[in-house]
Amino acid sequence: MNTARQGQFAGLGAAVLFGCSAPLISTLTGSGSALSIAGLLYAGATLALLTVGLVRGTRAETPIRREDWPALAVLTLLGGMVAPVALVLGLARLPAASSSLLLNLEAVFTLAIAVLLGREHLSRRGLVSALLTIVGAVVLSQGSLSGANALGGALIALATLAWGIDNNLSQRLSLRDPIQIATAKAAGASLPMLALALLLGHPFPPVTVTLALLGIGALGYGISIWLDLRALRDLGAARQAVLFSTAPFVGALFSVVVLRDSLSTPLLLAMGLMGAGVVLLLLEQHSHWHRHDPLRHAHRHRHDPRGDDPHHEHDHAPEELLGLPSDHPFWHAHEHRHRELEHAHPHVSDAHHRHRH
Repeated sequence: MNTARQGQFAGLGAAVLFGCSAPLISTLTGSGSALSIAGLLYAGATLALLTVGLVRGTRAETPIRREDWPALAVLTLLGGMVAPVALVLGLARLPAASSSLLLNLEAVFTLAIAVLLGREHLSRRGLVSALLTIVGAVVLSQGSLSGANALGGALIALATLAWGIDNNLSQRLSLRDPIQIATAKAAGASLPMLALALLLGHPFPPVTVTLALLGIGALGYGISIWLDLRALRDLGAARQAVLFSTAPFVGALFSVVVLRDSLSTPLLLAMGLMGAGVVLLLLEQHSHWHRHDPLRHAHRHRHDPRGDDPHHEHDHAPEELLGLPSDHPFWHAHEHRHRELEHAHPHVSDAHHRHRH
């Protein structure tokens, strides 16, 4: 399976896990404060990611570097603290239909930042796919702003903008070990929120609900963040935004199947629109003659003796190849230089393909 296909499955997996977590969390919100619940969800995410890191053991990945910490701090602050708090405050001021509609701005902000500032590219098929999934999300959220007010709308917009910036910063950091990035993000969000909730005397849920929130956070936030980072690395922020925008539909379908909510016409219509959008994106083939500028960076990459990947035909120091096979493909991570290269092949907007079109 090529890396783009792996990224697509990882992106859909992230959307499924996060989408299923939302309706479950909604049944537990009355058991504690918003701050304590958010802190527990990210605490569950941290525990899950630490466990995955221990089970996985040593793997060829580029660890977080000193120069990464400012960007990691910004995305943790925006995506892990500012956005959730703004979301909670906005939800308290808006009807459910209005807030659901405005939450679709996350995909719009992510796409706009990725394409306009991040030099990512979406083909016509990719743009149609994005349009179909966003329209499906609007249909699913009933497409109404009735009862909305300016402050509530501004708070939801702030939350989605913060997540849009977070998504694009995460994409830039995704060349580092995704488990390390996800763990640092989850821990950086959970510890301050839990400490602040204790300091302010906020109520915490009972033990049984706390355990449930930790479990939901482990899958819906921890494993989902990890898969999201893998998709961001392999696909770019724009394409992952399209895949992840299906999360509300997954949540609605989960509510029908598991929580026994009624099946609605908007859900069926959204299913058709989003399904068509995802299929279009999965079938997208973007290929043309392009030029790679010289580039130096460090990340996990694959070497194949058959020379199937000209992007990573570079020299190695002897210590970089210790214990690695010479007669079949292998993965490893080290700092390397890409020479100038011109060729044509199918590609997406990963770290090696931020060229002009």
